[in-house]
Amino acid sequence: MSLKSPKIFNYFLLVLLFLATGFSTKAQIYSHNFGTTTISTHPYTVAPNILNPNLSNSSWSNSENTWTSTTGSTGQAIRLTSSTNSTITLTFSVAPNYKIDITSFNFWRVRSNFGATDWSMTINGINVGSGTTPTTGAPLGNTNVSNAVSGLRGTVTVVISLTGATGNGTFRLDDFTLNGNVILDCSAATISSFIPATGPQNTLVTINGSGFQSGFGTSAVLFNGIPSTFNIISDTKIEAYVPAGNATGNITVTTNGCPGISTTPFNKIISDVATNYSSDIYISEIHDVGTTGDGGIGGSGGIIEIYNGTASTVNLADYSVKRYGDVGDANPSTTPLNLVGSIPPGGIFLLGLGNTTCSATYDQIFNTGFNENDEFELLKNGAVIDNVHLLFARSGYTIIRNPDAVAPKIVFDGNDWYGFELERCDNIGIHNVAVPTLPTVTHPVSKTVCESALVTFTAPLSNPAGIEVRNCFGINDDI
Repeated sequence: MSLKSPKIFNYFLLVLLFLATGFSTKAQIYSHNFGTTTISTHPYTVAPNILNPNLSNSSWSNSENTWTSTTGSTGQAIRLTSSTNSTITLTFSVAPNYKIDITSFNFWRVRSNFGATDWSMTINGINVGSGTTPTTGAPLGNTNVSNAVSGLRGTVTVVISLTGATGNGTFRLDDFTLNGNVILDCSAATISSFIPATGPQNTLVTINGSGFQSGFGTSAVLFNGIPSTFNIISDTKIEAYVPAGNATGNITVTTNGCPGISTTPFNKIISDVATNYSSDIYISEIHDVGTTGDGGIGGSGGIIEIYNGTASTVNLADYSVKRYGDVGDANPSTTPLNLVGSIPPGGIFLLGLGNTTCSATYDQIFNTGFNENDEFELLKNGAVIDNVHLLFARSGYTIIRNPDAVAPKIVFDGNDWYGFELERCDNIGIHNVAVPTLPTVTHPVSKTVCESALVTFTAPLSNPAGIEVRNCFGINDDI
């Protein structure tokens, strides 16, 4: 074979280097940085910052039965003070039906002048490495285990032995990491497919596969980790109902104590009601300052509140407000006021004029005062989208749109409003909208029909008004 090609030659050298140095997995299954809070409890059982989901019960102890902490690589490091040989022990648990292989490790360490100069480490009694501890903190770097550590089940015990102390000194440990693999240690059932792939809560999902009746049989079916109600039809079929909660995710079938996981996720359709429901912005409240004769503070002050009931931010460049001196006047009393700025979804915009008893900050100054029997129009691109009448026989009032009113509305409807013949500030800057209650859905039952036969499914709603229904059907064509 000729190695004249530089690319082939370089590749050949890379392969030789790979074979000579070996290969170790660097997936972190455990990593603890010991946080930033001072440590004084023994054993130390605060959860590590990285822990494989199938590992648990992390616990750090030492032969002196006491912990202190001080500055580590970042944050805190656990600190052991001793004048003799000592040990630091980490234990954690491996979940049933799993085993782990540990391929490499790393940790940051430092000692005081009298502290232990040497360390060695074992995992479940297997010697995995040794070295020295400097007086200036430094990490080991990723270090391959010196002897294979594989197939660990149950409790894993890591022991770091410290020797060489010349007096009462300290040893600090930080950023302890184990790399390797967490492996399923049982024969799981296989999920080959499921139908439908999407649906709301209580959707009946047919799960196809094999091994569902192996050993003790299937004990659980979970959607994204959430248990569901299910029926085992056969060794190759399970029917399960989509549970409440965040059920979007992989389906897990636990058979004979061993989890089998789908390769694709189920997507749950969430039934909800939008809190922002209107087609456009609208006037939600008007507050007028009363004359002294009507018991007010006097002057021409007032506030117009505009609410954005849509799901998007609205730029006000296309909007304006007109005021008519009396309801039904042919012409506005002043030039329409062009609005400036924007309103976020569910946000409030305040037009104000003069002094009021309310401690409100105006978003824009209105161009005229207003009184009883006025009429207001909110326009978009010159066309009226909302109309409000101030049907009061005196000045000094507050009028508020009902939470369940349909808005905006071109033709004024007094039934959409409630008011007070006095100045009220408690609702300025707040507008509540009524959120309808979701209806109860009665899901259709499964039916068996022959080919070409007509079948009807019914799913009644308890309160269908204004509800959009999306149909999701799963057809199982078993013959």
